[in-house]
Amino acid sequence: MGKFYYKQPCFEYNSDGKMEIIHKYCVGPIEVLIYGITRDKEFYFDWTFPEFYPDDSELERDYRIISKERMIRAINVEIETCEKKGDIELVKKYKAAIEMIENNKY
Repeated sequence: MGKFYYKQPCFEYNSDGKMEIIHKYCVGPIEVLIYGITRDKEFYFDWTFPEFYPDDSELERDYRIISKERMIRAINVEIETCEKKGDIELVKKYKAAIEMIENNKY
């Protein structure tokens, strides 16, 4: 299994109407995990992964609307991971995301 790489949390909606709070990806095998907020103020989970690794290159996608609580739990997991790795900058941004969500400022 390859290492996950992180994109910085984004606190603005993109052209698809989504604010990507957690966006991490791996290139071996290809896997992308995104937790975010839609313009309609719904929290979502978007996971792209190989259907049958390593023989099948077809990618599957699991996209679903999730609860606010699940979103906060996912961010807290990333905070713990980043703290262990010493990535203080990401920790600060994830904590800012939790504060934004808890105060309904999205």
